[in-house]
Amino acid sequence: MSIPLFASRAALEPLLPEIAERQRAVLEGGRYVLGPEVAAFESEFAEFVGTGHCVGLANGTDALEIGLRALGVEPGDEVVVPAFTFFATAEAVVALGATPVFCDVDPETWCMTAATAEPAITDRTRALVPVHIFGNPAPVGELLALAEPRGIRVLEDAAQAHGAELEGRMAGAIGDAAAFSFFPSKNLGGFGDGGALTTNDAEVAERARLLRTRGSVDKRTFTEVGFNSRLDELQAAGLRVLLPHLADWIEARRLAAGGYLDAGLGDLAQVQSETADGRSAWHILAVASEQRDRIASALADADIQARPYYEIPLYRQPALASWAPSAPLPEAERICSGILALPMGAALPEGARAEVVAAIRAALD
Repeated sequence: MSIPLFASRAALEPLLPEIAERQRAVLEGGRYVLGPEVAAFESEFAEFVGTGHCVGLANGTDALEIGLRALGVEPGDEVVVPAFTFFATAEAVVALGATPVFCDVDPETWCMTAATAEPAITDRTRALVPVHIFGNPAPVGELLALAEPRGIRVLEDAAQAHGAELEGRMAGAIGDAAAFSFFPSKNLGGFGDGGALTTNDAEVAERARLLRTRGSVDKRTFTEVGFNSRLDELQAAGLRVLLPHLADWIEARRLAAGGYLDAGLGDLAQVQSETADGRSAWHILAVASEQRDRIASALADADIQARPYYEIPLYRQPALASWAPSAPLPEAERICSGILALPMGAALPEGARAEVVAAIRAALD
């Protein structure tokens, strides 16, 4: 039997009738944009994350750009981002007219830390964007300690981190604001595009709400050039059905990760380490190995889905080459050269972990 890379469909199936019923009610009600479902989801997700505010947006990339603007980042400012992450993290900076400055990541957690970010900071730095990569929370507390005395804001890229925890707090509730994605493959994934910005800062939330509606509160007077970026009522209705199950799904992912480690995966390749005092949401379970291609080939032969994730450091992407650092960043280079995502999900069969590890072990024997 094939083992999928994203093993979550079986957990979703029982909820589809309720989702369809809630979305049909939206269709029959005729309120499709910024209606009661979005307002209710914003309240419920803010409560889950532990923030005072949640602003529903069209997608996670908009959440990053709107979040940066709401925090005061302007064209010409510098924003420090990790070199090992998805393209959108830096794309949002460039789209804003700011300058992405790439930093290296920790060799064990694969996250931005104070030690990796500080060399990239200059007197033009206005924000840091730590990424909770693959659901593993970056050490936001130490980054705030680095940033706040310098007047630098911290925007968490929590696109993969629904349910991740750091020092007893949820990812998305620690920095000045946080950007989430509800793309279908996420731990809390919708049925199309969707995103949100969470924050405890009422002024940041107010500005984000203004920016998502083209910089206008009344559709007549426009005080800023903003965005057309709103979470749809249909998406919010579906997400409200899923949200009460998220905590259980995260625990299932943590059990799956533990099963991989118990089966000896860490003896065969480097497994991403959880940040100290943190609990990963394990959106993706990835390994790094110099034998990546050999492992990937063996898994494909065994009908086990696996694929490299972010195998090119961001500064090597053609669209971002203009902002490449003066020298390669060694840990980002190493991780990218060996990265391979393995099957993970809230519905990953218990026996699948041992089967994947056995296939990897056989490939390396």
